[in-house]
Formats: sequence, structure tokens, C-alpha cells
Amino acid sequence: MVPSGSGCRLPEWPRHGVALLKLQRKAIILCCTALVATGGKPSSSRARTPSAHKPVHHAATRGAGTTATTQATVSGATTSAAKTPRRTGVDAAGEAESVTVHAAGVASATGVTNTTPGGGLMPPQTVARSQSGMTRDYIAKQSPAVSPSVMLSALPGVVGGASDPYGGSAHDGLTVRGLTQGEIGYVMQGIPLGDPVNPNIFSADMVDNENIGAMTLTQGSSDIWAPFYSAVGGQVTIDTVMPGSTMGGLLDLSYGNNNMRREFLRLDSGEIGHSGIKAFASYSNNHYDQWRGLGGVDRHHVDFKAVKEWGDDNHVWANFGWNHQSGQSLRYPTMAQYEEYGNHYNWDANYTPGDTSYRKFHTQTRTDTLASIQAHLNLHHGMTLDITPYYIADAAFYNGGENLNNEGSYLGNQQLGNLNLPWQTNGVTTAMSFDHESESTGGITTAFTWKTAHNTLTLGNWYAYLQHSELESFTPADYSGSVSNSFGKYPIIVGGKVLTGYDINFKQQTNALFINDKYSALNDKLILNAGFREVMIHRVATNEIPGENYMNGGSYAEPLPQFSATYFITKNDQVYINGTTSFRAPGSEEIYIDLWDPNGHGVPTMQRRTEQKSEFAIGEEVGFRHKGLVSFSLALFNYNLVHHQVNSSNYIGTQLVTQPIDMGGETIRGLQAEVGLRPWHHFSPYIAFQYLHTTIDNNYMVGGYALPTAGKTMVMSPTLSGSAGINYDDGHIFGNLFASWAGRQYSTFMNDESIPAYVVGNLTAGYRFNNVGFMKHPQIQINVSNFANNHYLSGVYGYSANAHAVNVGGHTIAGSAPSYYIGSTPAVICSVTTGF
Repeated sequence: MVPSGSGCRLPEWPRHGVALLKLQRKAIILCCTALVATGGKPSSSRARTPSAHKPVHHAATRGAGTTATTQATVSGATTSAAKTPRRTGVDAAGEAESVTVHAAGVASATGVTNTTPGGGLMPPQTVARSQSGMTRDYIAKQSPAVSPSVMLSALPGVVGGASDPYGGSAHDGLTVRGLTQGEIGYVMQGIPLGDPVNPNIFSADMVDNENIGAMTLTQGSSDIWAPFYSAVGGQVTIDTVMPGSTMGGLLDLSYGNNNMRREFLRLDSGEIGHSGIKAFASYSNNHYDQWRGLGGVDRHHVDFKAVKEWGDDNHVWANFGWNHQSGQSLRYPTMAQYEEYGNHYNWDANYTPGDTSYRKFHTQTRTDTLASIQAHLNLHHGMTLDITPYYIADAAFYNGGENLNNEGSYLGNQQLGNLNLPWQTNGVTTAMSFDHESESTGGITTAFTWKTAHNTLTLGNWYAYLQHSELESFTPADYSGSVSNSFGKYPIIVGGKVLTGYDINFKQQTNALFINDKYSALNDKLILNAGFREVMIHRVATNEIPGENYMNGGSYAEPLPQFSATYFITKNDQVYINGTTSFRAPGSEEIYIDLWDPNGHGVPTMQRRTEQKSEFAIGEEVGFRHKGLVSFSLALFNYNLVHHQVNSSNYIGTQLVTQPIDMGGETIRGLQAEVGLRPWHHFSPYIAFQYLHTTIDNNYMVGGYALPTAGKTMVMSPTLSGSAGINYDDGHIFGNLFASWAGRQYSTFMNDESIPAYVVGNLTAGYRFNNVGFMKHPQIQINVSNFANNHYLSGVYGYSANAHAVNVGGHTIAGSAPSYYIGSTPAVICSVTTGF
């Protein structure tokens, strides 16, 4: 839920002193000078061919001091290059089979080996479904501050531009095959990253880019064991690096425009004694000024991982992450506002009494904590057990502004008397609203697998329990716009109760039982998979406010069968088909409660909608893959959705509210393709393409009248989209040039307003040195995003049925203006990095 006063509202963090900023600049200049001065005789760009690595159950990239033996995770596949792959089979849970490949590559401190085709964007895939990935060869050459979601825009089927060049926003308008981020499941080390109920994906909060070993996108489906139920649009799997085998670490110092500065430090323990335990811990701090408007963002982040491996395929991995972010939010314009103000549109810089759009009212502070333990136990006789308990929590303050009447305000449906508010102007006091939100989820995924000569059977269960509480309060602002406390510790109290629009308590229990059977025939050339998953959800919501029904909720259950088949024509050529089902329970706790407002005259501002149905989808795919010097993949897909949910965020005054919109049926058909070249004379080009045809299958009801939307194109679904780039890396000089494009995207169900097609280009250039003393492969890297300074709208933030008035049966349905993401202007970041 994005409650009133939220969105991505980030309060301004106190700046570091001028002396520290100068010291930061001097440090980078001195490091650059020293590196240039000590850069000796270039070493060979080739490294030793690594020895064979035994595939692990869930592979991950090794950490500090990486050389050509670095392993990169590809959704369960262990890869280091692409010469002679060894296929070891598809696991029963439907993951990509483990593939071990060997080739010479470059040596680097950042995990780059320059062995993955397409510059890191075409690691080998063998599952019987559309799946794309990226390894350290691509990730390490991106801006260290860019969010994982924005990096995914390089892959086929993904459309989304950066609304914040430094990763501070959770809202980037990402879509996959026309389905929004609320329909995409994110998982990292067994931990679901997205809000289990709401569409927010705070991917940038969860991990630092230096600690991402690989990312894999499954377009249009998800693993049968996945710890979420909303992945109608696909699944994103993020694997973190493995701790290094020897003591060491990685240091990364970055500086950029908009006063951006970032420090990252990772320390690897190496093996602790003779225990077989290895660990790493990292810390980073990122601070910058917002690229439009005033105010800044400050982020502090910690990652930790410890591993213990023993015997024949046994391991336990412990993972932990903590993130604290605060700063100024961005404001999302309508088309008219963007045409008038362009990139300068944001909250008001100066305050006058009554101005609820004052920038200091629209801020956010958010803290996230996550942890998991991944245990894989070999029970012998072909039997294994996987157990992954996890915990994820966030606590946040989302702020906004509101004018309160000293007399005539309401608490729910109860009219209040004289509030004795300070700093009144004509009986009205301007206040900052505080949305106090707290949410925690504990869960466990368990899977038992039994493998025989030709058959692999998996049985399992996923259970999760979520608690969510949310209370709105108000604190008066003085005549200069200041409040007594920026965290709402001094709210307005009326009769012993907090003046509020909602006081929500929400609980959810989820149970998912799954079974999957894999059969291999014809010497593993033919692989058949059949699975079934039953998801059961129970929700209870209360809103302790006068006039509200105390308790509401809902229960949902869906049977979800899956089937796939793949045939390996040769060791390098594969065809596959699949049929999948998926569902998404209503995407907001707001639908179970009424939203009230002190200025609401005793009636709800938004009413609960307990009749909201779950979204359900049936999908089919057929595809072909080839791997070699030139790797190629092609897939045709078809999806039919009922009760398709479109989550839309819109302002009510200056308050932001998000609720799901039931669009009825939708049909999605299309084609996606990608092609990449294995490094050849140090060059690795890559091209991705998607053709998409979507139709709304029903007329949309507005106030009892049917808007003629049947046959229209679904919002945020460009017909053509794609990306292209070329990577160069000779071991010392490296860089890439990459561009993403998307066609016109509609923002209304009537297709009467849209954002134009756009192209965005990013550039990387760098130099990697020989070892210098204790410094391992130090390097300088420059990243430039949107280097052509393209001014564009990157996505739709708030949809509407129609932007212009429509006459239906003699009745006029008034138009409502959608709101938009603004694509960020160029960001230039210089980074100095070294292993040690």
C-alpha cells in the first residue's frame, strides 16, 4: 500500500561537512594519480584456464580477489565462461540445470571474467521456459548506484527507465511483457523481496551491486517453489556473491554529479580456522542531491553472508541485510504539468501558510531488515532436503501535507469541536501528515527431493505469516513550515485519541503446497516436467476509527498446475514448450478498509472493496535456443488473464493513494528474441527485441456506465521494445555502450493519452591496472547514464480510465489526468575500485 502522504517520500538527511566532501574529492584525485603513476607493464589479458568446478545446488559468484575462476550464478547454473559446457540435468523444482563451462578470461577485483556471451547478458540457459540473465561481466560495469530493477531493462521483454539515476526510488515503472512490477516476484537467497501484499519492489534497498553475483529473469512464469504468489508477470532471482576463500576485501569509492558520493567496503574472512566457515560483511553509504528539485537522499546499507559446506553436497548459507534510507521524494506530473514545467516539476521550494505542496512535507524515512538460512542436506540414496527459513521487515515514515480546520474536522464519522490548533490562518492550520508503517514477515520453504535413474520427485511447502500496522497522524507546522518533530512524535490528540484517517492492523497467512515430477529420457535429451501448486491465503484487517466496520478480510485459494517439455536436438540446440498458471490475490490491504480524512465531512474518502477478485492467468510458450560463438534464443508466448489487476497511484490533493483496478480480461501475445556473441577479439555485442500485442477484453465500468475499452491496447504495453549494446574488455581497457528503447505506451484504458517512444543510452569506460602492492587489480571506471540527455517520460505512475471526456449513451464521463515518471537526466559517476 502507498498510503496518504507516501509514494516514495524521502526526507532530507543532514549533509556531511564541507571538509569531508573536500577530503572525498582529494582522495579520489590522489588515488587516480597514484594508479596512473604506478601502472606498470601490462599483464596478459588472458588468465589460466580454471580447473573443473563441481556444480552446487544453488551456485553463486565468489567474492573478493576474483580471477578467471570466478563462478557466476545463472538461476541455479554455475558458469564461468562458454567453451565446453557439461550438462548435468534439470533439478526437480524446475530450476535451470547446473552447467559448468571453462574458458580463459580476464582477472579483476570486481568479479569480471569477460567470458559470458553478450558482455554478461547471455549466460547459458536450459530450462523449458523463457529465461534471461546477467552475470558479473555486465553487473560490475554498471553504475554502482543503479538499482537492480533498472539494470533488468537490458533484457528482452523488460521496459523501464530510471526515474532516479542513483537508485533511491522504488518506483521505476518496470514492466515485463506489459505486466507491472506488482506482478513480478523478486527473490534473493530464498527471501521474497517484494511487499507480499502491495506492488512496491524496493530492490535497491536489499543488496549492494558489488554483492550481486548474478540476476536471472524468468519472463511470464515462476518456480513452483517460489516464496510468493503474485508473479503473474515473471520472476527475478538475485544471487549474492560467495565469500572469498582467503582473507581480503573490496573497496569502491565513487563520486558524481548532483553532489553524489558513495563509499563501499567489503571484508572477506577467508576460512575461519579449520572450520570450513567463510564469511563476508560489507557496508556502503550513498548520498546525493535529488536530480530535480531541492533536497537529497542518504542511504546506509549492510550485507553479510556466511557459508559452511561439508561432505557430499551439504551446505548451510546464512544471509543478512540491513538498509536505512531517508530523503526528499519526487513528484509525478500529469502530461499538462510536464509540458509546462518539464524536468523542473517537483514540490515547492518555499513555504507560505496553506501550501501543502511544500517540499519538506513530502519526505520518507525507511529501514529494512532481512535474513535467511539456506540449508541443503544430502540424505543419500538420491534424497535431499532443502530448508530455508527467512525473515523480512520494514519500518517507515511516509510524509505529506494537509490543511486542517480548527473547527469542523472529523475523526472517522465523528465531527470534532474546537481543536485549539496553533499557527492558524483564517481558522486553518497547515500540518505535516505522518504515515507510520511497520511490516514484518516470517516464512519457511521446505522441499524434499528423491532422484532415481530417470525420475526426480519433489514435495514441498511454503508458509508465511505477515503482520502490517499503519497509523496516520498530523503535526502542525509553524508559519515558516517547520514542525516540532520530523518523525511525528507530537501528533494532534483529540479526546485522548490521535487525529487520523486510518489506524490499520492487517494480518495474512499463506500456505502453498507443491509437487513436481521430472522425467528424463533418451539419454537426457528429452526432459518432461509436471507440477502442481495449491496456494491458500487468509487475510484479516481492522481499522480502529469511528464509523469503520471493525473487522474485514478475505480468503483465497487457487490450484496452479504447470507442464513443460524440452528436447536437446544437439548439445548446443534446444526446443521447448510449456504451459503455466498463476494468480495474484488483490494487491492492497486498502481494499478491506475505508480511508477517512479529517476534511472528509464524515464519509470515507475511499471505500473498501471486498468484492475484488483474484487475478488468474494461463500462459503458453514455445521456444528455441542455440549456444556457441553466437548464442541465440527465440520465444513465442500467449497469455489469457481474468480479473487483471492494474495498480495505480494517484494524488487526492497532495495525498498519494494506491489501489488495484480490476480491468477484467486481457490477452497478451508476442515474440521475444536475444542474440549475443561470445567474446571475440575482446568484443561482445548483444541485441534483445520484443514484439507485444495486448488487448483489453472487456468494457470498463465507470459509475454504472461501460466505457468502450474492449479491443483497446493495455496500458504500459509498447508494441516494440528492445536493447542493443557492445562490450569491450582486453583485460586492461574495458567499456560498453548500451541503448534501450520502447515504443509508445498508453496511460489510459481508452487509449486517449500516451507517452512517446524513447531511446536511452548508457556508457561505461574504464582501465584496469596490474596489482600494485597490496592492491589487487585496481581500476578506474566512469559511468554515464542517458549520455545523450534525452528528455522523456519513462513510464506511467497513475493510470486513468480516460484522459478526455467520453459520451456513453448520452452520459458524459469526465476525463482524469494520468501521472508519469520522468526519465532522469545524465548522471556521471567516477569510481576507483581495488581488491586487497
